[in-house]
Amino acid sequence: MDRMIPGSNVKFPDASAGLPVPAKQLLTEFAREAVLVVIGNALIAAGLTAVGIGKGLGENLVFSEAIGLSIMLLLHVGRYSLQRRNALTAPRLAIVMVVAIIAGAAIGRIVASALLGLDIGKTFATKEIAMTGWIALVATLLVTWYGWSRARIAGLSEQVARTAWLQETAEKTALRARLQALQAQIEPHFLFNTLATLDSLIVSDPPRARELLGSLNRFLRATLEASRTESETLSVQFAVLDSMLAVHAMRLGPRLAYSLDLPADCTKLAVPPMLLQPLVENALKHGIQAALAGGRIDVRATRGEQHVELTVTDTGPGFGATPGTQGTGIGLANVRDRLAALYGERASLTLIENAPHGIVARVLLPADDAHRLEGVESA
Repeated sequence: MDRMIPGSNVKFPDASAGLPVPAKQLLTEFAREAVLVVIGNALIAAGLTAVGIGKGLGENLVFSEAIGLSIMLLLHVGRYSLQRRNALTAPRLAIVMVVAIIAGAAIGRIVASALLGLDIGKTFATKEIAMTGWIALVATLLVTWYGWSRARIAGLSEQVARTAWLQETAEKTALRARLQALQAQIEPHFLFNTLATLDSLIVSDPPRARELLGSLNRFLRATLEASRTESETLSVQFAVLDSMLAVHAMRLGPRLAYSLDLPADCTKLAVPPMLLQPLVENALKHGIQAALAGGRIDVRATRGEQHVELTVTDTGPGFGATPGTQGTGIGLANVRDRLAALYGERASLTLIENAPHGIVARVLLPADDAHRLEGVESA
């Protein structure tokens, strides 16, 4: 039974199973070698006729084809029998070859004599047998060498394919682990500050504390689920952002206003998990919390023919207020690394000024990849 390697179209035979080679493969190999044997036998017949051996091209051709095909058939039967018993070795194959040459030459001469109406006894004269033996030996060795060479090439090709698959699997495993590590990063200050706010609200405003706890619970649950998957819909990601911003809004009060704009044609688009969360956290840290009066964060998705555009806009101080921090933080670096690992140059993250002040973080994703999950779900 063949074993299909996951993530590949290459089938590798299970050597431990010891099962016979499929009949279709045997017939294919036999037909391919039979064509070569027929051509080789014709050349041998032509050569014998050219040097004056035999009574003519027709008779030589019949004898050559009958003997050559008989030997090839016996050789295939013997090799197949050894393969079925998982006993194919070089010494045993050599014995099969000798037996096939002797028996095949005899059977071939009998068949040829019968076809030509010749006296079978005369075809087994010592001189005729010796000449037939030498010709059959050379032809069989050539055919056997050809078959061994093809088998050797096939084995080397299989080994190369297996090595390439193992390397590809290792690279994918390393990439998946790296992406999951990047996805699992949560801003520690966010958790500490939220827990501190929750502690104070438990005493001063229990209903708000319960509301904050519910938002935090939804956010952490969604974050945990996102860290275990390779893609999610924009509707799921926007729901996570809504929970996160709700927690921050309860902490910061009137200093934070936000909006989430997700058109209906974008809800089922597939994107990497937690793609926008680092951008929102960056806007909160360097935009809203850096301004005494606070500000606003707007998250928006737009679907185009070539790209899906995701933007996180804040009304904070902008680049000049916090030199050396915008665009070089760990969160932004993680987003760029993930985009590069998943899409190569087909995706990008850019930061631009938001007039009159603030920053716009814009992510462009290839539309074909984003549409893939939508097509699966709608089917």
